[in-house]
Amino acid sequence: TFATLGATYGSLLCLSAGTIRLPPATYVPPSAVPTAASSAANDVVGDDSSSPKKQEEGEEGREGGGAGVVAAAKEEPVDVTASEALRTGQFWALLGVMAGNATAGLGIISSGKLLMSDCFAVTMPEIATPAACAAFVSALAFMNTAGRLVWGVAGDKIGRRNTLLTFAMTAPVCAAIPTLIHAGAASPALGGMPLYAFAGSTLGIIACYGGLFAVLPAYVADIFGPRHAGAIMGRLLCGYSVAAIAGPGMLAMLRARGDRAAVEDLASKVDPELFANTFGAGIDQLPELWEAKTVTIQNLMAILPPDAHVIDPTYTLYTDTFYIMSGLLAAAAVASWSTGPLSKKAIENLLKSRKAAAER
Repeated sequence: TFATLGATYGSLLCLSAGTIRLPPATYVPPSAVPTAASSAANDVVGDDSSSPKKQEEGEEGREGGGAGVVAAAKEEPVDVTASEALRTGQFWALLGVMAGNATAGLGIISSGKLLMSDCFAVTMPEIATPAACAAFVSALAFMNTAGRLVWGVAGDKIGRRNTLLTFAMTAPVCAAIPTLIHAGAASPALGGMPLYAFAGSTLGIIACYGGLFAVLPAYVADIFGPRHAGAIMGRLLCGYSVAAIAGPGMLAMLRARGDRAAVEDLASKVDPELFANTFGAGIDQLPELWEAKTVTIQNLMAILPPDAHVIDPTYTLYTDTFYIMSGLLAAAAVASWSTGPLSKKAIENLLKSRKAAAER
């Protein structure tokens, strides 16, 4: 299987790489709007400041409050280097957008089958079958890809910042997921509606997660200029690296905490003598038995008396997880709102620092 996958991926990558060509140096896209920003920046930084003409222009600029720099700042943003981008608030806001959205997305993707199984397999076994859980994982992968295509086009139509702000809708959707899961367990009359709503909600979140990678590189070029966008995007991927560890790790940690709390609650409802006979140890040794996976939710449910009327609490294991993910998505939405083009003052300061560096 892995050899087949490797051969397929390798062939596709080689074929794709072979078709990529750099455009001619003089190529300009038909929709591009000519700008004097870069040339203005070069005039400020790169020209020979020792010439009398340039010294005279410099004096005029200083007398006029830096008119030459201000004039450049009135144009489109100059190409910002990766190190310069680190000194702007926009970079750190975009890093927050990346980290918040990716943590939630990766948390769901990494445990898609387990999520569906834990939340609905007990309460809706006829719907949440193993085949349905596997299909859910495939649907997550499809929406990840589809989101990149759809949101990439949307970013061109409505603007990249507006697209990122649209992703804010995932925060309330994620916060509503625990309610859907609880409704599936507490209201059998609803049938499969809670499960379908859960699937739609998580798939929507993953579509926005995928769209992030279609919109963010172009938005980086919009803000900092295209020349160093690749290097800046590479630094922003540090946020993705953190998310790749934090998302799955957070989900596993919170699930384990919820599982332990559920086991302790169920154990308190079991007759101590029956508990000792079943597991070979007293309830006072529950932490060790839980760590060894000797005592589980399913094992305790099997020995609870029928008249206890206890519902299997497995579906509650992700309640805190989705609330925390919702908070991360809300924080990412705030970070998206704080992004935007570099201000004229920021460009002016940038050009001044470049000029000072060139004179040293």
